[in-house]
Amino acid sequence: MARLFYLIKSTFLLLSIIGMSSSTIYAQNEYDEEGEEIKPKPMVVEMDSIDEDAPTIELNPGAPEEQAQIKKKKKKKRNIFWGIKTKKQYTRSSDKGKAVFELFFVLPEYEAPNPYAPLKYYYNAKDRKIERKSTSNSKYGIPLHGSYVKIVEKDTVTTGFFYKGLLTGRWVWYGKDKTIKDKKFYYMGFPKDAEITYYDSKQTKVKEVTPYQHGELNGIYQSFYESGRKKVVGSYKYGYKIGDWTEYYDAMDKRGRQRRKKLTQYRNKNNVYRKDYAGPKVKYEWDKNGKVTHKSK
Repeated sequence: MARLFYLIKSTFLLLSIIGMSSSTIYAQNEYDEEGEEIKPKPMVVEMDSIDEDAPTIELNPGAPEEQAQIKKKKKKKRNIFWGIKTKKQYTRSSDKGKAVFELFFVLPEYEAPNPYAPLKYYYNAKDRKIERKSTSNSKYGIPLHGSYVKIVEKDTVTTGFFYKGLLTGRWVWYGKDKTIKDKKFYYMGFPKDAEITYYDSKQTKVKEVTPYQHGELNGIYQSFYESGRKKVVGSYKYGYKIGDWTEYYDAMDKRGRQRRKKLTQYRNKNNVYRKDYAGPKVKYEWDKNGKVTHKSK
């Protein structure tokens, strides 16, 4: 008994040194009267029986805990906009002797832009230039998708975003002194504040798009037939109709172009406040077969 008591006492002392929370301890080997080895029974020592103030062994003193280690920041995926991986492109040209660069991104392959949007933007890789069109066609190039920057003589003059060939988000134009000259907001090709009406409750067939910017009529106006073809297209500036407004028939010609009905000229788009403005003037009219029935002098 005295020997067993001595072993237990030694065990408690060992645990207090190494700070084990729970251990299985075996006694030293013992032999019976015939010299056969007696297999020891395990003794489980619980944490409650150990002094809480007992010292512990620290493998790496002063090292921060694993949870407190600084996590490496994930690298931002480049060339990805709205979940689509794009291709970076650029154009280089000259304007009045000044070098002009356009930096932008395009879709990985052609995808037709929204047909209702008034303007679509494509990159013509053959001619290395951006094409602005009113219709969707793969022959124009690949639609722009992502950020856009225009630089003239090392000065940024325009910044914005495209979504599948359409103006979207915040667009800013800068003056010579790098101050903001103009700022507009778009959503999928339309002014963000535009009023859009539809033929159907699911809002898949556009009826009319009235462009509002900063509470004033500004931008391209469009109305459509229920077939999806254009009905009337024109522009507003500072609340006035400007330039040419075109009316269409709900029919196509042999070349696949929509037949025009009437072309009316409104205020000069560069000078809407001219005092000599005499009102709108009908320049052309056509019949359903494309024959000119009226032409102004």
